[in-house]
Amino acid sequence: MEKGVVINAASSKKAVAKPTEKNTVAEIKAYLSENGIEFASSAKKADLLALV
Repeated sequence: MEKGVVINAASSKKAVAKPTEKNTVAEIKAYLSENGIEFASSAKKADLLALV
């Protein structure tokens, strides 16, 4: 197997930065879900960011 193929396969997963105040509630919720962090569906932006 070529090294370039392994590197490309490993880097195919997109790295997602931690959300900030600039992100939307939907983006923050998506980040939390992708990282297995539970949250209330009615949570406000500040509450969601506190979980990050």
